[in-house]
Amino acid sequence: MSKRISVRDVAREAGVSIGSVSRVLNGGPNVSELLRTRVFAVVERLGYRANVHARGLRMGSSRIVGCMVPEIRNQLYSSFVGAVESSLHEKGYMLLLGSSRGDVERERELLGFFESHGVDGIITTPSAENEAFVQGPFGRSQTPMVIVDREVAGTRDSVLIDQRGGARQAVEHLLLLGHRRIALFTAGVGARSGRERLAGYREALAAAGLPIDENLIRPVVSWMQSSFDDMHALLRLPSPPTAVIAPATRILSGALKAARVAGLTVPQDLSAIAIGPTDAVEFSMPPLTAVRWDIEASGRLASQLLLERLKDPGAPMRRIMLDTELSLGQSCAPLKQSAAPRARKTARAA
Repeated sequence: MSKRISVRDVAREAGVSIGSVSRVLNGGPNVSELLRTRVFAVVERLGYRANVHARGLRMGSSRIVGCMVPEIRNQLYSSFVGAVESSLHEKGYMLLLGSSRGDVERERELLGFFESHGVDGIITTPSAENEAFVQGPFGRSQTPMVIVDREVAGTRDSVLIDQRGGARQAVEHLLLLGHRRIALFTAGVGARSGRERLAGYREALAAAGLPIDENLIRPVVSWMQSSFDDMHALLRLPSPPTAVIAPATRILSGALKAARVAGLTVPQDLSAIAIGPTDAVEFSMPPLTAVRWDIEASGRLASQLLLERLKDPGAPMRRIMLDTELSLGQSCAPLKQSAAPRARKTARAA
């Protein structure tokens, strides 16, 4: 087994003191560019790797942050993680990443993994909110934490998205086009995003004096087939929807596939609005009207909040709300005056 290279070895090869090597590797002040270049050249040649755990014990900081999201394959979360990683890297931090898939036990395991690796802080979108969060492992944890798009009763710093305002904007736009039968695919009320979108949907319809048909509200399940089946069922109603609002993920793809199989086209027969800034919005045909927000800004803000918390642990908790906006594409059209669209043939999974 080859000998592990130490800071002492790097110092000897570079012809400088151990303290000078430590200042370079830890990003310390008063380090000349000549010294930095010399030390890093030796580090690369010898293949030196810092013992992060040992350094963390010495300095009281590991310079590592844990980031836990429900589903890394979801483009919203992958874009968010990319922004977090870039922001933290600029400040000399590395990222440990975990995907919980919305499973409480997996969240507990990842939290334990992060803390066993001595992370300085955690950025996460947990499944639990409010009282359940406070009483659960995240609420009991002593690790500084920033929560994204979840309500946590003011116990942690948080970055929220104005999901209610976004849904309200979407419904109001469709109402202006004459639509009255508007389907909503959204997360269940157990998640803040689902509660807020549903509230915005209800508020917009109520403000227009329209009744709310619960049949048009469909809880999101994380696979495409579910939204295909739900949309198929909606199109078979005596009075089917003339418009649909859905997350810009496989959920929307499944719903629009059901419409195509039923012989409907967007926007001539069915108007559609996506929720979320993803590639499904950018590259669909026709281009989708969408509720957008700056997902990268949410990652940068979450990182900023955590770094500020690490610098000042006793500061008051902060709660930042990101605005949404309705970006007009070509997937919405005025309601046809003749009749609501009917499925012209039975939809079935391909």
